[in-house]
Amino acid sequence: MLRRGRRRGLTSMKIVITDHRFPHVEQERQAVEAEGWQLVEAQETREEAVANLCRDADAVLSVRAPLSKRVIDEMGRCRVIVRYGIGVETVDLKAASGQGIMVANVPDYCVDEVSDHALTLLLMLNRQTIAATHLAAESTWSTAKMPPLHRLRGQTCGLFGAGKIGSLLAAKAGALGMRVLVYDPYLESERAKWLGMEKVNFEDLLEMSDYISLHAPLTAETNHVFGQSAFARMKATSFIVNTARGTLIDEAGLLAAIDSGQIAGAGLDVLESETAVTPMRSALVQHRKVIVTAHTAWLSEEARATLQAKAIAQVISCLKGEKPYGLINREIEKIRTIAD
Repeated sequence: MLRRGRRRGLTSMKIVITDHRFPHVEQERQAVEAEGWQLVEAQETREEAVANLCRDADAVLSVRAPLSKRVIDEMGRCRVIVRYGIGVETVDLKAASGQGIMVANVPDYCVDEVSDHALTLLLMLNRQTIAATHLAAESTWSTAKMPPLHRLRGQTCGLFGAGKIGSLLAAKAGALGMRVLVYDPYLESERAKWLGMEKVNFEDLLEMSDYISLHAPLTAETNHVFGQSAFARMKATSFIVNTARGTLIDEAGLLAAIDSGQIAGAGLDVLESETAVTPMRSALVQHRKVIVTAHTAWLSEEARATLQAKAIAQVISCLKGEKPYGLINREIEKIRTIAD
């Protein structure tokens, strides 16, 4: 049985932003206030504080805030949670569904940016940009100090996952003359072929790819899927690129694989630790064979504006009785109304 608090009328809705990464949230404030509702903005990621903040919210928007079972169980009014982004691993989906709360993401706000960024990292690794920039700082430029470089055309790009972003990268890599392989158990072989990819199993992806780019969500099955055993099957000349989720890669295994020569290097926009400096994070950032960017693959002025607009639009439409287009927990069929 759901434990829900007394409902407000449509004229007195409270929307809470637990945390965000934007210069401002005026777009959201204007949209909410145009409805005559209240917007509460915070920058809170501590569970206890998040619970207090969201207790009487009708809707919640968040980025990093932990929307755990404890937090969700105390939400007496909430109808919808929208995460600013694609992944929803910060939300306890089972708890939300149990309380009848819809959970939505914004799945299409940065597909161009992330696929461009993945390609950028791939190209930087191909052209050994780190080694080249270090060489440029020396008084004498000697190409003999450069690692071996190989022409990109004819090499193989392997995709671990081929949703919107992976499919875009496939087209861009194919346009550069690369062969594109994909491992994605949810992608039909005919569609893969139509998109210019060859569908393979995971072992073949590891063994045949010169570059592997990750485009899968974080789940129990994908957590640390790229670890010691996976790196051992990759080519010694191959590289891995991650613009998806940091914990798809076992970072200790990655460092060991690079240092032992099992693989040639990595390009990472996401790490397991992004909110605090750890020895592992420092080791990756400072490594001569690893390119690390600060989780900026999604970022452009256009993507940021789209993300904010689509997130708040889903909140407003859901509170008015419409199903959000980015709904994740689709088992919730009924949209809560004021009378519920």
